[in-house]
Amino acid sequence: MVLLINNGRGSLDFARRLLDQENSGEDPPQPEPTNNAALRWCICSNCVQMPTPEENKCCKRRECITSYELFQNLCIDRHVLELAIRARCDIRVEPLDFSMSSFRKAAYRQFILWEHGYLGKGNRRVVPSCAVKKVRQQYPAPDNVYMGFRAE
Repeated sequence: MVLLINNGRGSLDFARRLLDQENSGEDPPQPEPTNNAALRWCICSNCVQMPTPEENKCCKRRECITSYELFQNLCIDRHVLELAIRARCDIRVEPLDFSMSSFRKAAYRQFILWEHGYLGKGNRRVVPSCAVKKVRQQYPAPDNVYMGFRAE
């Protein structure tokens, strides 16, 4: 059995996905091959090439923002994101949605709120590639298809 560790940190969800895949007979997911030397815009060495030039943004830190404990607590922790989802649905009077896409969206909102504060309606910012990568690893889309940044 090949055991993959999620960027050296491991995670219970990642381990569960590995066990589920092992039991289903599927091959475990292989890390995306990245050639960070080719990503001249990346400083932290954790970014990946994104579909649009606008999304090719780095956190611009030598120690990647995704390695910060605060990033883990605010943007990755399932309980924090669940609370953020509950609060947003309560304010907007929407039904609760705890799907993977809802957790990803909440994680991106948490990141923007942490880094930029409240922006207001229609004011959007691009989440750095390294943070997007980490959120997608933790809360993957079953079909591996993602919306990406929309400027609207």
